[in-house]
Order: sequence, then C-alpha cells, then structure tokens
Amino acid sequence: MSTKPLDIVLLCDYREDIAATVREHINSLIAFSWHRIREISILGDLPPRLNLDHFDAIVIHYSLILCHNTYVSASTRAALAKFRGLKAVFIQDEYRFVDATISAMREVGIDVLFTCVPEPEIEKVYPSERLPGVTRVNVLTGYVPERLLTKVVRPYAERPIDVGYRARKVPAWLGELGREKYEIGKVFRDDAVDDGLALDISFREEDRLYGDKWIDFVCNCKAMLGVESGASVFDFTGEIQRSVESHERRNPGVDFQTLKELYFADEDGKIALNQISPRCFEATALRTLLVMYEGDYSGRMQSWRHYVPLKKDHSNHEEVVALLKDPKRATEIIETAYQEVACNPDNTFSAFVSRFDGVVSAVFRPEQCAALPYLDDREFETLSAPGWVARRRWVTRHIIEAGHRLLFSTVLGRARPETREIVQAWLKFFLHPLRVVWAQLRS
Repeated sequence: MSTKPLDIVLLCDYREDIAATVREHINSLIAFSWHRIREISILGDLPPRLNLDHFDAIVIHYSLILCHNTYVSASTRAALAKFRGLKAVFIQDEYRFVDATISAMREVGIDVLFTCVPEPEIEKVYPSERLPGVTRVNVLTGYVPERLLTKVVRPYAERPIDVGYRARKVPAWLGELGREKYEIGKVFRDDAVDDGLALDISFREEDRLYGDKWIDFVCNCKAMLGVESGASVFDFTGEIQRSVESHERRNPGVDFQTLKELYFADEDGKIALNQISPRCFEATALRTLLVMYEGDYSGRMQSWRHYVPLKKDHSNHEEVVALLKDPKRATEIIETAYQEVACNPDNTFSAFVSRFDGVVSAVFRPEQCAALPYLDDREFETLSAPGWVARRRWVTRHIIEAGHRLLFSTVLGRARPETREIVQAWLKFFLHPLRVVWAQLRS
C-alpha cells in the first residue's frame, strides 16, 4: 500500500475531436487525482526515448484497445510486460474482443482492471481463474461534468424543441439492448406524427453533434429520449460478429429477429451490461427532461422521480406526451433529477477519481516504486515526444477517417440506415485482408 502520491503515466488516445465524455474522463484523472498523473497520447508505439522506469505506475485508458496492435502494438505490450511498477487498465465496450482482451491483460501483467461490467456479472466476463491476482473494480462509463451544473439554461417552456435524440443504428450482433438505441427514436417519431410536437430525432451521420454543439442541442430540447447504455450480447471470440456480418453481406436487408434466432438467441441477455449512460448525467445537469425506457440505470435514477418511463412496447405513448405538454409536472421531475442526480456528489468525476486513487494506493506494493528519478515537466515533455512511426499512424488515421466521413456523411448521409449498414459490412469484408497484410509488414 502506498501512503505517498505515486508518479503515474496515463496512456491514452487523446485528440481534439474525441467525444466530450472521453475528454472529460481523461482530464478528470489528471485534474482531480491525489497522485501525480501525466498523459501521453499514443497510437500503437510508446515514445522511443521514454523509459517507463521513471514511473511508479502505468494506467491504460479505455480510448486505447489493449489487444489491438493499432492502438497498443506488440512491442508496446512487451515493454509494459517488462515494467515492474503497478499496471492498471480501463475498459469500455466490453462486449467485444473479450478473450483477446483477457489474453492481452495476462501478457502485460495487469494488476487492476476498472470495468463497466456490473459487479454481479464481473466473474462471468473476467473470471478470476483467467486473471489471477487482478483487482477488478466496477466503475461507470461516465459521470456528471461539474462544469455543466452552473451553466445558465432556458426554462422548460421556452425551449424550441420538444423532444430531441441522436443515435446510430448499431450492429445487430450487439443484441436487444443495442437495438433499443435505434428503436426508441424510430418508434417514438412514428407514433408522434399527430401529437403536435416539435421533434429533432435523427440517425444520420451528418446530423451527429460533438462538443459545444451537442451541449447547445441538449439545452434547446425540452426532453431527450434515452435508453440504458451497453449491449446484451457478449461476443467472447468474435465468431458472432463474423457470422452476422457474413449473413448480412449474403442477404442485404435481413431483419434483426432472423439474425438473432440464427446466431445469438442463447447469448442475448445472458450477461447484463445495462448501465447508466453519460448522456443521462449531461441531461440532468442541463435541466433537460429525460424520457427513457424503463430500466435500472445503475441504481442512480428512479422512474417518475428522475425520468419519465416509456414502456418498451410504447404502449404508454399518450401518457408520456401528456406529461410533455404539462410544464408544471415536467419541471418537477427536472428539478428533482437535477438536485438528486446531477448534484449528487457520488455521481461526480471527482468522486470517481477519489475511488481510483484509493484503489491504486491500496494495491501498490513497495517493490513497485520507480527505479529511475522523477522527471520534471521539461524532461517529461522532451522524452514523451512521439516517434515518426506514431506520427505516420496519426496521419494515416486522419486520412482514413476523412474518407469515411466523406462516404458516410456526404455520399451516404441521407441514405437509409440499412443501406449504410450494408456498405459498412462490405467495406470491412474487403479491407480486412489489407489490414492483415499491413500488420504483417509492420511486424
């Protein structure tokens, strides 16, 4: 156990265009931690001049995929394995790459795993026999951005949009919970045709919003739709994803139920990953009413007290619309959610970081102390500069993402979600062999 602040390097994939919740997560660790945390953004390889032995601990952020060479290369995992200090990892989107992720954690020698899998389910996903000695800690996908609590917002009745929502139609192999993210918006929009509501609900790529534009959108909405975050299918080996995508290429437009019955009916709902979404915290902090499918929401929100429950068959649609048109009742729920959820100290990033600090201090062992002297800021800046390989990867990624945006936002932006899914599936099919060859050439 450590009774002094540790020198920690946080490895992450930090960039200006990342989602606000990812940026908040990284920044909170640096800003609120009792330990001395400094961030290094990598894409594959560590800075070539940096010796990790200057640090007591290394934390790998969920913006990096530990088992994926593009994010954490084989040489980087080898360097992490040799590092004698404490090693911790944050993981999200845990329904994918499960076996590969466990293998990577064993390879690196992870001491602490911060997981979004609910505590009763952790052993099913990360069994102790496969990760002996690893401390497994449940955390949320995000917390209340405290800067939003003091933002001046318009009252409910003065907001121009009655109901807003943004989502993608996620792959079918994520199961029923993933499907809900699309279904709630589609069905609500169809049912509300004659309700006289001003709706701004979209699944198109060109309508996605980030940063301040997203916050402004939430502030302009009287209510936001929402569902529990996560997925209801865990694909341990990747076989479910491969089978579903192959079927979709052979049978464009195949419906969800057919795919479920063929490939993941026995797995859907077997492990619960349902959890509260960062969007819930953003909305409550900005005094925006939440209309959401009934759920547990990590025990942080209660129906009719903190949000308006919408049944999954939408059978109470008229009841929900009646409340939306009643500013007094809506405002009561909004204010209760603001006080009891947004302003609850347990839901803040500072509380999350305090828990992180406690876990790291408790697990740290004296023999894990840094072997080399502490680096001052100038030395750290010099030694943490990325090498040319990392710079090349960043440029390559930028070009690929620009092409992806051009195709899916400009060319296919107004196409049906089903059309975009088919194109995406074929792109993965044709590009996968090229990625394999490219990886072999780099190794």
